[in-house]
Amino acid sequence: MIMRNVLLLLLCSTAVCCLQAQDRDVILENLAMEQDFTGQDLEEMLQSRIHLNQATKEDLQATGFLTPYQVASLLDYRQRYGAFISWPEVFLIPGFTEQDTRLLSLFFHLEQESTYDKLLPLKGMFRHGKHSLLAQTRTFFPRGEEYSPITATEYQARPNSRYQGVPWYRFLRYEYRFRNRVRWGITLESDPGERQVVDFLSFHAVIKDIKPFKSLVIGDFRARFGQGLLLWNGTQFGKASSTASLCNKEMGITPYRSRDENLFFRGLGATLGRKNLDVSVFLSFRALDARITEEGFTSLVETGYHRTPLEEEKKNTLGSWSAGMNLSWSAERWKAGITALGYGYDHPNAGRITYYNVYKNRTVPFGGIAADLSFRLPSWRFFSETALDLGGSPAVLAGIIYYGDNGNQAGMLLRCFTPSYTAAYSTRVGRNTTPSNEYSLQMTGTLVLPGRWKMDMSGWFFLFPRPRYLCHDPSYGWDVRLQVHKDDHMLLLRQQRSISDKGILDKPSLSLRSGIRLPGLWLLKLRADGVYCRLREYAGEWGLAAYAQLEYENVKDTFGGSFRLSLFRTESWESRIYVYEPDVLYGYSVPVLYGKGIRACLNVGYSPLYAVDLWLKVSATYRESFMWESKVQVRFRF
Repeated sequence: MIMRNVLLLLLCSTAVCCLQAQDRDVILENLAMEQDFTGQDLEEMLQSRIHLNQATKEDLQATGFLTPYQVASLLDYRQRYGAFISWPEVFLIPGFTEQDTRLLSLFFHLEQESTYDKLLPLKGMFRHGKHSLLAQTRTFFPRGEEYSPITATEYQARPNSRYQGVPWYRFLRYEYRFRNRVRWGITLESDPGERQVVDFLSFHAVIKDIKPFKSLVIGDFRARFGQGLLLWNGTQFGKASSTASLCNKEMGITPYRSRDENLFFRGLGATLGRKNLDVSVFLSFRALDARITEEGFTSLVETGYHRTPLEEEKKNTLGSWSAGMNLSWSAERWKAGITALGYGYDHPNAGRITYYNVYKNRTVPFGGIAADLSFRLPSWRFFSETALDLGGSPAVLAGIIYYGDNGNQAGMLLRCFTPSYTAAYSTRVGRNTTPSNEYSLQMTGTLVLPGRWKMDMSGWFFLFPRPRYLCHDPSYGWDVRLQVHKDDHMLLLRQQRSISDKGILDKPSLSLRSGIRLPGLWLLKLRADGVYCRLREYAGEWGLAAYAQLEYENVKDTFGGSFRLSLFRTESWESRIYVYEPDVLYGYSVPVLYGKGIRACLNVGYSPLYAVDLWLKVSATYRESFMWESKVQVRFRF
């Protein structure tokens, strides 16, 4: 009772403080709630950013959240005053708010660039290029039975009851870059409990603007075309419920620089171009983790863990090949493309047929063809993609975005995915894990109110015409959100309805955030969240969480850190609350708060030298028992 009173007090106090709109945090929390966005996705997204001083008009428009006035203002400012040096300079451009600047940093960067553009001899390229070495490790306490001592006799009787490796995460990545022309790198990784020094190894090399190629990629790469209905093995924002997230930004063939062990191709990819026509082709062959029987593979294993003999037996047991091609025609205001994909395995699909996957195509050949179209008028943007798998099942996506004056904007996205549409390398652009078995309408809007206030609205209404996982009957639902903010003020309301075999679940929620500037370089952030879950014919339950976070960053940006203390109380897993928290560089942490407990987090970054960056994160949670985790990361740049 005492904890609930404390949480309610913090909730009320947050409402009367200046509320801080952390748009990036909101976006990442929304993605984490859908359970298909990981730290690897964020890392890959941040690494794929281009320099703001090299961004074209099309690059700025492709972000989706900048108005035509903002794009014109930014380009005009850059032409008049030269290259941008820091993000506060962007904030001074007419039409840009602090939130716009924070969102812009998700797509672009302002790191110092080399002045060399032409390719140099190998020795000169190595000397004038940029090198980066990143190392990270983490561990946790208490450690479960899997790491406890065991006798040889007991281990022989139960070999899968213990992990074979140390309880430490190990990660090392080296990258070389010469401007935007040449880039290569190698990634080494092992999860806690894995015995191998290097359990996952990834390599990539890319060279650009070497005739006749626009780009040539060898090693590991990703391919993202159209809106992702057929081919998109990488990051996307289709579930972020903002106008900017409705339209995916096509990226073509790009080198893979992340650490996820599943979402990439391995082989060769190339893009050739002439005037307005680009042709991209790729060929890939790689081994996947899978459960193999005499009849074939029963399922793919995507955890990436190889800690026990049983898990190691599934490692790289299924051969997978893929080949694809994309043709794109583009002009100043429009773009059209056609994508063809074929893929297969060296074992037949012998997975069990159940109520939720009975419509899936299981016979060769696998693949499909898709056509996408987009065009832009001064205030309107239309985009669409139609895909057809080789089994004859279609999927269609179409959307439109309106950019009004002074930041007003609205968008609408229609999805029509047939239950039998099958595409192994599509993106999770709908409510399900694949674009199938869904008819939905998503609407978003931003309204500029008097006094520089803004109101963001979104509504997603969806229908599943066939059974899906954990729901044997056709079902429906919705997700409606309202966010009001001004500079450092924000209020977020959300109402969800979903149907499963348990029944109809309604879940309204409220989030309030505040930031108070303290003397010196200190900032105090407050946040409170409340959620109420009601399953039909059952009593409702509450979930409450609140935190206070103290931040500091010195003037030279060589030292910064934060300390957060959170209180939470939820009656079950259904009333859980997701809260984004600071992490190391490229780190991503959205812990799920449930039950009754306290969580503390300390995150520190320090740059003792220009070429050396250090990060330390320590988090501790008490919920019936005590558990803590530490993470250390160092980066060398030379």
